[in-house]
Amino acid sequence: MPSDDPDQVEIQVIQDVLDAIETRLRDRERHGWRLTVPRSRVYAALLHAVIVSARESYCFPATLDRAAVLDAILDGVEPSNHYAVGRPIEDVLDHSTVPVN
Repeated sequence: MPSDDPDQVEIQVIQDVLDAIETRLRDRERHGWRLTVPRSRVYAALLHAVIVSARESYCFPATLDRAAVLDAILDGVEPSNHYAVGRPIEDVLDHSTVPVN
């Protein structure tokens, strides 16, 4: 259920981002990859990307739901400024996983 409470909106954004990361991590693990860093490091790197993106939105207040990077993280949609955003989850996982075989 949508909420107008800004804190609840941001908590939902964080939950959605963590769920997206976990889904991608498990998919990689099922395909024979393993992490080379703590799982929390992957979560932290992507949450940091959301925070930085929200700050760059030039909207006040700079809330997490205004982060341009969310489209790429949650929907896999390449944002209009794709050179700055890229593929945030894949970029972090590419530097944080190795094939087991």
